[in-house]
Amino acid sequence: MLTSKKVSNTTSFLGISNGKIELSLRPFAWLAEDLQIDFQQTRPHLETQILECCISNREGSKLDRGFFWNLEIGKRIEYLLILATLPHNSQFGVNLRCLNLECQQQMEIEFPLSSLIDLQHQSENKNPEIAFASENFSLRKPTGNDQLAWLHQVFSDESSAIMAMVQTLLPAEQKSAFQQGCSQHQDWIQTLNQVMEESDPLVNFSLQVNCPYCNTQNLQDFDLGAWALQQLYGAQQQLLVTIHRLAWHYHWSESEIFAIPPWRRSRYLDLINREENY
Repeated sequence: MLTSKKVSNTTSFLGISNGKIELSLRPFAWLAEDLQIDFQQTRPHLETQILECCISNREGSKLDRGFFWNLEIGKRIEYLLILATLPHNSQFGVNLRCLNLECQQQMEIEFPLSSLIDLQHQSENKNPEIAFASENFSLRKPTGNDQLAWLHQVFSDESSAIMAMVQTLLPAEQKSAFQQGCSQHQDWIQTLNQVMEESDPLVNFSLQVNCPYCNTQNLQDFDLGAWALQQLYGAQQQLLVTIHRLAWHYHWSESEIFAIPPWRRSRYLDLINREENY
């Protein structure tokens, strides 16, 4: 789980759930390799490449890519959220629109990032279970590898897609019985969704908020991973702006700029801004 120990205001240490590995995490959009990431690629590949760039072991050595593909999706989202909110890791803010058709005002919601991390940690030892009649079925939580496999499959409709995904997560000895049970329960998808929401809250995240304009209660689904990627894309674009301004002002090459520590780049930008506004 996430520890509170920090070695500086830019680097945090993460401990994964088995308690045996301590990970070092650096902010995204600081190094040249971060500009190599194509945000137009498929989401599982994008997430894995970002995590691979920014997370290493405590000694600073890169981890095998398979480590990140094997992480559960909820854990991947947790790490992406932390990256998206570095260096402060405090408030998490989202913009939502009221679902009341007579209102539809935009709402800005803020809450501590720690509350999301707590949700993830509380769910880590809870594997989803679903019951049909007198039989219980135990599923494992999906990983990045599962996402990758599902991307290469073609499904005829939503129901068959969900069934194929669930079959991936079931023990082999339960697959046939689960499919038979579903054929006798028309609401099995609704039941499954409820179970997965409770066991994997960051993957199946929703917000219950009151609109401050019309006082209507809103239950809104929110894709935390997509939000994190949007923030990280913005950071990458800002890094490009930084490189451009420093190169234009000082006539440095890109490699010379990346040889400068990020805090000094920021200081040079402050000096440029001061001169331009003088």
